[in-house]
Amino acid sequence: MASDTSNKADIWSADAYGTKVAPFVAALATKIVEWLDPQPQDEILDVGCGEGVLTAKIAPHVKRIVGVDASPNMIESFNKTFPNIDARVVDCRHLDRDAGLCSASFDKVFSNAALHWILHDETTRANTIKGCFDALKPGGVFVSESGALGNVAEVHAAIVGALVHQGIPVETARKASPWWFPSIEAMKGLVERQGFRWVKGEVELRQTVLTSGKDGGIEGWVRLFGADFLALLSTQSQRDAAVEEIVQVLEGVGRRQHDGAFTVNYIRLRFVAQKDAVAE
Repeated sequence: MASDTSNKADIWSADAYGTKVAPFVAALATKIVEWLDPQPQDEILDVGCGEGVLTAKIAPHVKRIVGVDASPNMIESFNKTFPNIDARVVDCRHLDRDAGLCSASFDKVFSNAALHWILHDETTRANTIKGCFDALKPGGVFVSESGALGNVAEVHAAIVGALVHQGIPVETARKASPWWFPSIEAMKGLVERQGFRWVKGEVELRQTVLTSGKDGGIEGWVRLFGADFLALLSTQSQRDAAVEEIVQVLEGVGRRQHDGAFTVNYIRLRFVAQKDAVAE
């Protein structure tokens, strides 16, 4: 899920992400794993693998799976928890810098809940997809689920609004977003320009129930996933005030009436794209 190791602090931890804030990410991946259709002979590259929970679920069903992620914290946890799976710290914007990854050796490239982070950088967007293309054997497929246009829009808007109320210019707040949530047409165009053939895609609204324990819920979500936004504020008291405003604004939007659970409107973009087989 992390995209860049070069200039920013590593905000990720397996405990915060996989236990307190977003255990649903791996748990709700059933459909995209069905699209991946793991087979015993498959060699798979998992791009943005995080702490490896989903990678490890796939591993027993395939010949080989390699997980790559830009977060040293996540890969350290991955290697401790699943020592028998190959997991590496790699800036996924530059898969081509690891010659072993981009040598047409994988049957499938997989990415769940990561491309909207990795593709945020417009200058390396095409290179990321080209790296996935080059990793595949002829005839191989790229299978992905990530955030679509409008993903978590209510939270995104509340964060920007809270920053503006703290004196941050709206354009500065908008530019702090760490995400790229494209329309399906934009994603299709990006993928096809790097040589892929688009096989299928869909966009789905998934109202997602957040965790409710300490350091989780909507406050934990904002503090973890919105860290780049909050970094615009110079003091902890300003950051705390902004988070409190965001939580209060969203209380009337995401709280379910029948059971009190808190939901966020995730909009998922799934696709399968194929690298053409070599003509005989």
